[in-house]
Amino acid sequence: MTDAPAPARRGTARERLLVAAGELFYSEGINTSGVEAIAARAGVTKATLYNNFRSKDQLVAEYLRGRLESSRRNRARFDDPAQAPAGRVAAFFEEVEHAIANGTFHGCPYSKAAVEVPGNAEAMVVVQEHYADVIAHFTDVTGDRTTAETIAMIYDGGMLAAKASGTAEPMARAKAAALRLIAS
Repeated sequence: MTDAPAPARRGTARERLLVAAGELFYSEGINTSGVEAIAARAGVTKATLYNNFRSKDQLVAEYLRGRLESSRRNRARFDDPAQAPAGRVAAFFEEVEHAIANGTFHGCPYSKAAVEVPGNAEAMVVVQEHYADVIAHFTDVTGDRTTAETIAMIYDGGMLAAKASGTAEPMARAKAAALRLIAS
């Protein structure tokens, strides 16, 4: 568990719980982050957590839903449809490279959820929605779904290798591979 201080006590209990859960789930893992730790980090009681979320599974799904909405906003911010396909694909990979360089990268939250809580149907719906978003984005950029799916696999593999190695080098190599695929 982390010794990080509790977040500022602003916002509703539900909002603070989502922030606390998000920080813990992303940095330490879903299964290793207990409801007691989440409640404590949010500055609420465990009863308050359960008054706001019927279960930890629902909290996980809502955390992922928030990440998904944030991902969509970020994509709209860094994606320039007027740019050439190579630049648009590169930007996707570079977002992860920047997070690694800033020390804020702890892996793909959706891949982690798919591995940690595959039985959480609500969470898996969000994981699948994220994957569909990524494929749709790369399809829009490349004009070809098969190429898009291949780039998505390269992207996911790069993130996994980056997490395992602790460096951005795998993402840089994955980006180069995706750009070669587009050029071919």
